[in-house]
Amino acid sequence: MELIPLKSELITPGASITDKILSSLASARVRIRSKDIIAVASKAVAIAEGRVIELNSIDTSREARKLARRHGIPAPMVQVVLDEADEVYGGVTGALLTLKSGDAVANSGVDQKNAPPGSVVLWPRDPTASATRLLNTLHRRLEKRIGVVIVDSRVTPLRLGTTGIALACAGFKPTRDFRGKQDLFGRKVRITVQASADGVASAAQLLMGEGREGVPFVLVRKAPVEFGRSGSIPKLARDACLYMSCLAKVHR
Repeated sequence: MELIPLKSELITPGASITDKILSSLASARVRIRSKDIIAVASKAVAIAEGRVIELNSIDTSREARKLARRHGIPAPMVQVVLDEADEVYGGVTGALLTLKSGDAVANSGVDQKNAPPGSVVLWPRDPTASATRLLNTLHRRLEKRIGVVIVDSRVTPLRLGTTGIALACAGFKPTRDFRGKQDLFGRKVRITVQASADGVASAAQLLMGEGREGVPFVLVRKAPVEFGRSGSIPKLARDACLYMSCLAKVHR
């Protein structure tokens, strides 16, 4: 698998992500091929869609102020997190563990990093719809059969650091099902499903970085995925999740 980082100028509300990708490809002198995947930072998509909130515009609730004191997070930030969260399970200094659109993530995906001063950036409102629109516009402009994945970062239980997560993908299947296949010793695999879209997202996130890299797009070539109808990223019910089934929500 080959990955090519694509730098871009700052993305502002209302910008065309398609135009930015095409400009980045041209600047890098890279020609896209069929079955390439364009990985796009979720923050780039969200900012272009106007999913930016100024914190000084937020009225805070008693619950937000209580959680802010407990976890050392500014109360307006906590309020935005609560507004975006489906459930809250607790937290540590600087972050709340939340359920957002079926994903267990820190702070409902709300982030101050690389947001305009005094603001936070939310997740795209509908990542699957965003990925599908982007795929369709790129296909019309490039006339290639490609894939798109929208990438954010996540933390893993008891591990230090972030890895990539696919909020949505389009043009390729998000998982590979190994159930019923044989392992090296002829045993049938019983429960393993590989999260292909998350794997592509993690690889791309290494190049996107978390700071001043200025790489909102990564071209992923020769990824071991199955191209075709994608659909939404499959989610487990909370009670079926190894981690989340053990937790009790503390808010909502």
